[in-house]
Amino acid sequence: MATDDAEEKLCGACLQELPNESFSKKQWQQKQRRRCKDCADSGKEIDVVKLNAILNDGDEPSSNPSTSNVTSKKKKGKKKNPPAFAGNTDGRFQPNAGTIDGLNAKLAYDICAWCGKAEEREDLMTCSGCKNIFYCSSVCQKAAYPEHKLVCEQMKQDRKDSKKERKAMKKGDVCISEASGTGSCFVEYHPGPGGISFLIYNGELRGGEEPGQHFASDAAEEGMKRLLGPQKFPLFCRKLEEESSKDMGTLKRTEMFTSVDELHAIEQFLLSCGPLDDIERAKDALPYVLHQIHISGLKPDGSIPNIGDITVRGYNLNALEWASRRGNYSIAEWLATDSRTKVMLTRADSAPVAWGCYTNRVELCKMLVKHGADSHATTPVVFSQKPPSHLAGENGQLLALKYLVEECGHDIHECDTEGQDIRVSLRRNNRVWASSAGCVAVDDYAKSKGVLGEMSTTNKKAKAAAAAKNKSEQQTLDDKLAAALRQLEIAGGKEEDPDHDDEEEDEEVNPGEYLNELLAVADARYDLGQYSKAAGLYYKGYYVTMHKGTHINHPAIFPVAHKMIQACVKTGEKYHLNQAHGMAQQNVMMPGHPAYIREDLAEVERVMAKKGMKVQRF
Repeated sequence: MATDDAEEKLCGACLQELPNESFSKKQWQQKQRRRCKDCADSGKEIDVVKLNAILNDGDEPSSNPSTSNVTSKKKKGKKKNPPAFAGNTDGRFQPNAGTIDGLNAKLAYDICAWCGKAEEREDLMTCSGCKNIFYCSSVCQKAAYPEHKLVCEQMKQDRKDSKKERKAMKKGDVCISEASGTGSCFVEYHPGPGGISFLIYNGELRGGEEPGQHFASDAAEEGMKRLLGPQKFPLFCRKLEEESSKDMGTLKRTEMFTSVDELHAIEQFLLSCGPLDDIERAKDALPYVLHQIHISGLKPDGSIPNIGDITVRGYNLNALEWASRRGNYSIAEWLATDSRTKVMLTRADSAPVAWGCYTNRVELCKMLVKHGADSHATTPVVFSQKPPSHLAGENGQLLALKYLVEECGHDIHECDTEGQDIRVSLRRNNRVWASSAGCVAVDDYAKSKGVLGEMSTTNKKAKAAAAAKNKSEQQTLDDKLAAALRQLEIAGGKEEDPDHDDEEEDEEVNPGEYLNELLAVADARYDLGQYSKAAGLYYKGYYVTMHKGTHINHPAIFPVAHKMIQACVKTGEKYHLNQAHGMAQQNVMMPGHPAYIREDLAEVERVMAKKGMKVQRF
């Protein structure tokens, strides 16, 4: 049996044996590693991992407490809820028994985060900072620390936030923060008397809305006045105006209320389908929402609006997408089967299955697909048209990914718009993926399916295809303009007004005879970003449409006016902004004008004020 005097003492840098008299016995008992004189002079660092590996390889299993106290050390404190299921198939996280889907498979909290050794939970230590990562020994903990310290503090904060959210949910409070590809939404709801709730939208606001802090409605203002009293309420409003006048950005709007009943019907409907999970309130609010849609009139493109056009401001998810993301099964099933709302299942700009897979709501997604939803659907709101499989993979949802690939027929090798496969997308868009057991499991699953995931030469063919697609789209727009110009010439019209000073010029054909061709040219130039020319053509087409109709406020003039105003605003030039302002005012004064014309007027005045222009009404 080896004694302490005969214990082998090695240099921590070069791993050569040191003389016994170099250091005292007490120093080695305190596990202080030392270097020889040559290594110390040259500045060579100590390699703790290799040193411990050499020392531990020579030890025989015994009851000596000095050699067995590391592996038998139990983590302190109460048992915590386990992290997400790992489900790895590779050797690093190989389960002791069972398969990935089996009940006997090892979970993430049974596995050392560094070496992958599977142990019973009682035999593992936990990180004292985040309480989420487990190790089989102090050696593995020290070896993993340089990498783990980058995410430890964030994981600690996430754990605290999750604990606060669970505590708030027990009281009936709701506090969520969610993001999409176009913006984000924050909801802080405190039911009951004396509670002030907040809705924070960050993204493109609705027409006529100003950024800053506001009351959600007139009823919300009255509710706040009753809550604060006649003396404190003016002080609160003054503080609100001062904070709103500060630079809060042009896309952030905060609304306050004291009760959900104070909100407009549209907000009540969306919140009830999303974070509040209140199907009765959603059903009560739906008739009012449909009425608002009915009185809003036609959309600028002449189509009839429906319930799918009602989305969360900035966040841009419709009611079914929000219910799917939140996992509200009963509400999602009602929306998918009700004849008034099931249009959201099949709209081209709706992707409820993608959002359900993002939060691992597999059963809910199966129900949506059964009722006719497209599992492949994606939109710009889904983080720039990200494939649903990528969306689930980046969030570490292995079960949702397997459902899409194995049951819905998704291609695991599918690339996103940037030509990245699912493994590359996971690494680039989730910087802490290596510390998430679910993300590691997704990476292992994709690797087992043959996905390369090479970072340096990632999918050159896919990138070339994406570049060719962009070039093809540009060529398509050019071809569209050329075809529109040819049709205009065939109809006898010209894009530019003829020179009337030339007496030899033939009499121009009546513009009303080639109105559709003229507007087609304007649309093509707008799509190409030639806003100044498009605005001039829309202006000409507007007056032709007005004189062609039976009365001055013919419904056909408003979509043309809307396009002209949008083109003028896109130019950003003062001349065009003044022209758009006059056009908007003229159409607002006409009886029967649609709601989007009023929104256009507010948008033009907001842009003019930002540029320091003087805003004057007729």
